[in-house]
Amino acid sequence: MSLQQLVKMSNRYGGDEEFVLAGGGNTSFKEDGVLYVKGSGTQLSNITAEQFVRMDIEKLHKMIKNGSKCHCEYSDNMSNSEREDKTLADMMAAKLPGEEAKRPSVESVLHAMFPYKFVLHVHPPLINGLTCGKSSKEACENLFGESVVWINLTKPGLSLAQTCNKIFSTYAEEKGKYPQIAILQNHGIFVAADTVEEIDKLMSYVVETLKDYVKDAPNFETVEYDKDIIDSIALKLKKLYTDDGSVVVLFCTNKRVSELVTDEKSFAPVSKPFSPDHIVNCKDEPLYIKKDADIEAEFSAYLFKKGYNPKIVAVQGLGFFALSETKKNTVRAKALFLDAIKIATYAKSFGGVNPLDVEFTEFILNWEAEAYRSKA
Repeated sequence: MSLQQLVKMSNRYGGDEEFVLAGGGNTSFKEDGVLYVKGSGTQLSNITAEQFVRMDIEKLHKMIKNGSKCHCEYSDNMSNSEREDKTLADMMAAKLPGEEAKRPSVESVLHAMFPYKFVLHVHPPLINGLTCGKSSKEACENLFGESVVWINLTKPGLSLAQTCNKIFSTYAEEKGKYPQIAILQNHGIFVAADTVEEIDKLMSYVVETLKDYVKDAPNFETVEYDKDIIDSIALKLKKLYTDDGSVVVLFCTNKRVSELVTDEKSFAPVSKPFSPDHIVNCKDEPLYIKKDADIEAEFSAYLFKKGYNPKIVAVQGLGFFALSETKKNTVRAKALFLDAIKIATYAKSFGGVNPLDVEFTEFILNWEAEAYRSKA
């Protein structure tokens, strides 16, 4: 019965774009030493009971205690790739028999740490307006006090779980219980409770508190544009993306987008990624093209510099184009860039935007776990 509650909760939050986009977020439920956690590459909006991965909670706890020594020696001298390989091996070994074909969420260890039955992890743009703001930590402490634990920017996966373990343990020693709400810089929120009703209550508390605080909300009212000009640019982008033009291009503009593409200065707040989701779906930065610039030259320069085509192309005075090989991925790129625009708008209330740094961005671009999720 509780597993069905988990499915319903997952579908409900996953079907609301104000909480989850694309394949983002994850959920879990614990019972009799077993963790039922979202499988990597699945979507909360339509996940079924069979798509959750059954895992041995004790083995996941050992990964925290041993620093990923379940199978082999761990050394601080390991490279990132070696550490991630060992972490993945340990996570896969923590699956119960019959789960061999599934891959658990990269945050499974963190889910196992919470001593509560249900855990919900999502990336709402309103909450990420806070997490991606320059004064985010101070604002979080002022708004929520001791009811919320703040986690500084940390690489996802085992590193995040180990960081949270130290902070959660200290919190538990001081408060007599583990925290139920953790807000993560440039990432999102974890909420944990023994009932779905309490999960909803805690999430509502955070969302309503932020709604009352933010001073500016994104205005996505429709605006007029010249369809012939847009079609002409879209055709050029298709030919530049692939020789045969086999790419899906979607154009987007609205009142807020048109304000952002006024010039490079106004576009700056959304020129860098805010979270791993944006990197996975939109790459590390969009291409901004000035009015009357040579689109072919600008596109080629981006490709030469990055080694890959842009997913988002913004054109001064018009709006932005989302591009990808499939309609599904193009729709996701468009949705995630609009999400970034929402975050940038909300972040005004928290000292302005604070995007991911270059080192963190490079890690996500080359992280095997995110590559798997994107492919799946």
